[in-house]
Amino acid sequence: VSTILDGRGWSPGFGRFVGDELRWYRIFSFALRPKRVLSRKGLAVERRRLPEGQERLSMPADWVILRCTSHHAPVEIAMARPPVTGFLSGLEAAPPGAVSPRLASQDWPAA
Repeated sequence: VSTILDGRGWSPGFGRFVGDELRWYRIFSFALRPKRVLSRKGLAVERRRLPEGQERLSMPADWVILRCTSHHAPVEIAMARPPVTGFLSGLEAAPPGAVSPRLASQDWPAA
């Protein structure tokens, strides 16, 4: 999984859902804390796209880029196709007692 960082391009890392948060950690970092923490409540997937232009040189061809909105700012997350389903399931799932968020768009383009 990679996320795009303003002015620096894509940064490899991994994310995990912890309670009501998506915590994203950079792979090449000594930090023990996540680089980004996104609330599941305010995170919605707007659209899905394939890598374009220079992105095709920095990531595998079978990866998908998810354009998400959050309370803080838009964020793009890139990952291989198989984990996309798990990510979307994790995003739609909610911790016990919480209300599940909706995807921003149910009309996915073919990727």
